[in-house]
Amino acid sequence: MDRRHFLKSATALGLGQSLNLNAAGNSLNNGQGILGGAHIQPRAKRVIYLYMAGGPSQFETFENKPEMRKRHGEEMPDSVIGEQKLTGMSGSQSSLPIAASPYDFKQYGECGMEVSELLPHTAKIVDEIALIKTIYSEAINHGPANTFMQTGSQIAGRPSIGAWLDYGLGTGNPNLPPFVVMRTKGKVGQPLFAGLWGNGFLPSEYQGVMFRPESDPVLFLNNLGGIADFSRRGV
Repeated sequence: MDRRHFLKSATALGLGQSLNLNAAGNSLNNGQGILGGAHIQPRAKRVIYLYMAGGPSQFETFENKPEMRKRHGEEMPDSVIGEQKLTGMSGSQSSLPIAASPYDFKQYGECGMEVSELLPHTAKIVDEIALIKTIYSEAINHGPANTFMQTGSQIAGRPSIGAWLDYGLGTGNPNLPPFVVMRTKGKVGQPLFAGLWGNGFLPSEYQGVMFRPESDPVLFLNNLGGIADFSRRGV
């Protein structure tokens, strides 16, 4: 049998449909993702992830540095600077003084977490939250560091955390986006670019759906001008 007759056969068409089904991300394992479910029974059904790029420094919130307070105003020692690169904001400075936080820190809760005076309400619930202080990055600028936080790599092009969760764990409802992204309106500074919620090298269905703050929150849902509902149904 030649290739043309093979492709026309019912067996070949059925095989093609089966392959297309397995290639579709959330159709795999009945929407459970490539892992077929979590290794433990999860309690959380959804996650609200607030990523506030450009927020206050860790030295002013949760990272008390008493030695910096003692050495405030002194020149940064060579043992700290070493041969590391400096950003464009400080690379041309003739002096690099140590700048300690101007805010006081105290220990709170049974865990003894140190919290700045800037966060009095957070200080009351320190035993109910988890503070991770072990993340390390070699990035010296905001852009690569932001990319690292969302994808695990400071080089763009890797899948985001939402894409990996969708790929691995699937979704409870394949008719809705597994994860969405909300962008703040009218803000300037470090932009929340698409790579931070993108799919990277995974299929495009794993990228997040952005809710825009403009008049058309989700693109391509509304009809274009001059196109009626029945026309779109016929496409």
